[in-house]
Amino acid sequence: MQNLHESSCFSIFFDSESKLFHYVFNAQTEFMTADGYIDELKTFIQLIEEHKPIKVLGDMIDFKFMITPDIQAWVAEHLFTVYEEIGFQKIAILLSEEFIAGLSIEQTMDEGNQNSFQTSYFDNAEDAMKWLQEEA
Repeated sequence: MQNLHESSCFSIFFDSESKLFHYVFNAQTEFMTADGYIDELKTFIQLIEEHKPIKVLGDMIDFKFMITPDIQAWVAEHLFTVYEEIGFQKIAILLSEEFIAGLSIEQTMDEGNQNSFQTSYFDNAEDAMKWLQEEA
């Protein structure tokens, strides 16, 4: 897997053979600002447009940032539209152990409930990868 991006709180990897993105948010997200989160998402979107993955494994187990309704709407408008444009199929999310952060992640994904891709939530990477490998 190729490392495409590394910051203090966010890493993005790409497996070109399976067209899979794997991103990881770490516990440093506790100190992230709204602008910092949006900046990381802008980088993510740029890399999505460049590499055109069809599946994503999102590791948000250590995610501590609370995604506000305004940011949820921004994600639906900017990220989900790119997913649709590139023919994106599935995202498996390893949910945060923090209740509020986990809820804000689910609400973000629900914000674009007309999505053209499948979303599923997991508590371990093995089950998530099995689901991603199933036909869409």
